[in-house]
Amino acid sequence: MRLALALFAAVASAQTGSRVCAQCHRAIYESYMQTPMARTSGAVSDDVGAGAEFTAAGFRYRMRRERGGLSFEFEKPDGALHGAKTLAYFVGSGATARSYLLVDDRFYFEAPVAFYSGSQRWGLAPAYDTYAYPYLTRPVTTACLNCHASGLRPMAQTLNRFEVPPFSESGIGCERCHGPGDRHVKEISAATMVNPGQLNPAERDSICSECHLTGAVRVIAAGKRWNSFQPGARLSDSVKVFVKAGTSPGMTVTSHVEKLARSVCKQKSGGRLWCGSCHDPHRVPKASEAAAWFRTKCMVCHETKGCTETAAARASKQDDCTACHMPKTGVTDAQHVVYTDHSIPRRPRAAAADTAAVELVPFDGFTVSDRDTALAYGIAAGRERSGTLRFRALAMLRKAEREHPNDAELLMYLAELYRNGEQPDLAISLYQRAMRLDPSQLTASVGLGGIFMERGQFAEAIPLWEDALTKNSGLELVRTNLAMAYWRMGDLVSAERHLAKAIALSPAFAPASDLLKRLRQR
Repeated sequence: MRLALALFAAVASAQTGSRVCAQCHRAIYESYMQTPMARTSGAVSDDVGAGAEFTAAGFRYRMRRERGGLSFEFEKPDGALHGAKTLAYFVGSGATARSYLLVDDRFYFEAPVAFYSGSQRWGLAPAYDTYAYPYLTRPVTTACLNCHASGLRPMAQTLNRFEVPPFSESGIGCERCHGPGDRHVKEISAATMVNPGQLNPAERDSICSECHLTGAVRVIAAGKRWNSFQPGARLSDSVKVFVKAGTSPGMTVTSHVEKLARSVCKQKSGGRLWCGSCHDPHRVPKASEAAAWFRTKCMVCHETKGCTETAAARASKQDDCTACHMPKTGVTDAQHVVYTDHSIPRRPRAAAADTAAVELVPFDGFTVSDRDTALAYGIAAGRERSGTLRFRALAMLRKAEREHPNDAELLMYLAELYRNGEQPDLAISLYQRAMRLDPSQLTASVGLGGIFMERGQFAEAIPLWEDALTKNSGLELVRTNLAMAYWRMGDLVSAERHLAKAIALSPAFAPASDLLKRLRQR
């Protein structure tokens, strides 16, 4: 852990920030600052959406201006559950959509509301339609925020707590693709900076894949952290990406690299075709120029006579190759948005159904160990609650744990499967070992506390859950159960304090409100 923190500090100190780059590269800097990547996070202003209303999952939402920014209110029609929250930061360029972050005591959470640019309307953020109430405590982790901002400033030993401000630079800065710039500034030598276009294909593609290749499951490599990857290296040395074998999954928000890898164009290019073949990262063509811009990219390899459209049809589409071969398609992990299909189909085709993951394989070019594969199945089994996945994950994790007895992540995922499979006795020692190996972890504290609570061992559950809440204050169910444990121990003051905090964080979380009423009526 100390070594990992030291490496992070070394990388962070080597960052100069994009404004320094602008001193010598003014034209490129000013052009890049207008691109979606450069505008994918920042502080909220009141320039969009105030006054809008929408209804979802039985709650009415209303957007409001607040001291130069935005907030939102929510309430049940009967007024029984209601609240208001300030939107502190946004993530997303706004080209397609924009999500928002809530902050409480420097803990960051994703807001349940989002603005969708295509329809120019507010609605629930992606995946929030699965909740029956406004879910206000989904943690914003470094792994998530890292693809929207530069120079993250996480607080040690926490999951989602950050310094103020949470990042040193809004959006994706120059150094995210070109590497740390401190030495370059001192020596003014181009050799000290990374030029993605001059790298070997694996290292070149890694730069885009860091954020545009999610796959079905991602596993952090042993000994690595969320920020271990640096431009010029291979992403596969830091992160292991698994995809579903034998399927053609539907479009997702970050499936660009996976889709491109399935295209005949990419497969026949011999490694020459990459994101930069069609996209200039420093500039986005105007809407009126886009069709001609991308057509010239296609014509590098293709001839006009290969198109089966009639001349009249081509003219009506302004010779737009992408209209047929890279159509806009709805995504499976977000509502109200469409993204470009980078599989470059020869003819339009219906979206394929995305089946449950039964067979996971590493993405092209990624080498994985048995440990990585075991964790991938453990993660998938926890998400999809599949009996088949659980059976395979258990076998793999047991074997991997025997070979790597000091790998805290392996221990935690194996413990989680045992606990969820109603084998708590087998989970206890694994949780305890994981906590000794990695005191910064959160999962073991929550899981072990749950087992003790179920057994009536309230004194043992309380310190575990108190520790967990220092790492993520928004564990609303943990906080409510902790209040119950304090109540059972006779500490009504602590019970009421935690319930009040749970309600402040998530006013529509009924279990906390109901328990507080019972406590005050006793």
